[in-house]
Amino acid sequence: QQQGYGQQQGHSGPRPGGNMPGSDFSQEELQKHERNEKYKEYGKYAGGALAAAAAVGAAVYGVHEYKEHKEEKEEEERREEEEKRREEERRRQQLHQQKQQQHQQQQPGRHSPGHDSAYGGQQGSQQGSSHGGSGFQPPVPMGRPPYTYDPHDVRNADPSRSSQNSPTPREYPQIRQVNGDAAIKIGSIIALKHNMTGRFLHTDRSHSTESGSNQQLVFGFRWNPDENDYWQVLPANHDVPVPGSIVSYGTQIRLRHMETGHHLHSHYNYRESRSGQNEVTAYGDQSNSDENDHWVIERWGDGAYGQTWNAHDVVVLRHYVSGMTLHSHEILISEDVQSVTCFGPGNEENDKWRVQCQ
Repeated sequence: QQQGYGQQQGHSGPRPGGNMPGSDFSQEELQKHERNEKYKEYGKYAGGALAAAAAVGAAVYGVHEYKEHKEEKEEEERREEEEKRREEERRRQQLHQQKQQQHQQQQPGRHSPGHDSAYGGQQGSQQGSSHGGSGFQPPVPMGRPPYTYDPHDVRNADPSRSSQNSPTPREYPQIRQVNGDAAIKIGSIIALKHNMTGRFLHTDRSHSTESGSNQQLVFGFRWNPDENDYWQVLPANHDVPVPGSIVSYGTQIRLRHMETGHHLHSHYNYRESRSGQNEVTAYGDQSNSDENDHWVIERWGDGAYGQTWNAHDVVVLRHYVSGMTLHSHEILISEDVQSVTCFGPGNEENDKWRVQCQ
C-alpha cells in the first residue's frame, strides 16, 4: 500500500508530548527543532549573564563616582582651609602694619630707607654690626612662638608646607620687566645685589658647602651680574597665585635659581664655617621644596606689608622658619666667594639688598 505524504514506516501512534514535533516530521526537521530549543536555553543564560554584568558594572561605576566625589570634597575642604590660613595671615600682617605705623609716628626722625646711598655710605663690619638699623619688627609667625633670632633656638620646617601634595604649579612663566615696570611679579626674573659690598647673590654647580650639608653653596660673587646670578620669583608651597600677579611686601615667596633649578634655602644645624652663622644654600628642585625655601619679602625700614614690591626699593629677605634674614659681609671664603648667611633680625646695613631685573 502506498504511504501517505509525510508518514514514516513503523510510526502511526500518537505524537510525543512536550515541545517535540510529532512523528510526521522528517529527521532533518526534528534536528532543527532541537537546535532551536538549545538556542532558547542559551539565550536565557546569556540574558542572565548580561544582567549580572550590568549590575556589576553599575556597582563599579557607583564606587568610582563615590571616590571621585569624596576626593573633590576633600580637595575643596583643603582649599578652604588654606584660604582661611592665608586670610588670617593677611589680617595679622595688617594689624602689625598698623601698629608699626603708630610706632613710627611716635618716633620722628627714625631711619628712612629712601636716604640710602648705593652701597650704604660706609663699609659694615665683617660680622654685620648694626648701624642704627630699621627698628622694624616682623609679626609673630602664625601658630609659632615669636622669633628669637638665636641660632641655637632650632625651629623645624612644617612638613605640611612642602611641595608634596602641593597644588602650587611646578613652573611659572618667566617674566622680564619691560618699559620701566618696577612692580615685581610672580614669575619675574631678578638678580639681588648686596647693598654694602655690591656683589651679586650667586650660586653654581662648582661650589658646595663646607659644613657637612653637602648642598650647593650660595655666595656673593662679582659686581656685574652673569647667568648664575638670576633667580625667578615663585609663590610659597601650597599658594596658587595667578602667573604675573604683583607681589606685595609681607608675602612669602621662593627664589628658584635659573641655571640650576635649586631654591634659595637656609636651615639650622649647619653653620657657615667663617662666621658661625646659619648657612644659606641652593637646594631642591621643581618637585622637591620645603618650608626652608620660604622667604618673606620686606622693604627696608618699615616692612611696608601690603604695598607693592618695587624694584627700586632696598629690601630685606626674611627666612620664614627662623625669622633671620639674608645677610652678607666682607668675609671671603675664597677669591670672589663672599660669605652669605642667614643672620639676625634684619636691622643691619649688611641685611640690605637691591633688585636688578633682567
